[in-house]
Amino acid sequence: MAKEEVKVTILDRQFTVNCRKGERDALLEAAAFLDGQIRTVQEQTKLVGLERCAIVAALNISNELLQVKRGGTDVNAISEHMRSIGNRIEDVIQETRELMS
Repeated sequence: MAKEEVKVTILDRQFTVNCRKGERDALLEAAAFLDGQIRTVQEQTKLVGLERCAIVAALNISNELLQVKRGGTDVNAISEHMRSIGNRIEDVIQETRELMS
């Protein structure tokens, strides 16, 4: 199937990604969703660094997807679980900073 290059912006950085013809809009929507999730992680957890924020966002999205696949689509429970993960990550980072100082 034919492919096309699409430029997406995530955290004010531009990336060129290939997708199948006809999937451009879905890719742009996915990129916008990911951008929003990473920004939410940054705001809620105070994590520093794009890589860490992207990994936490990817874990949150993966967890949410798996919950939906299992039939557990309770959005409030998923949201609370994501907050819990973010809080645990913040605690680990704080402990690491204290150990390093």
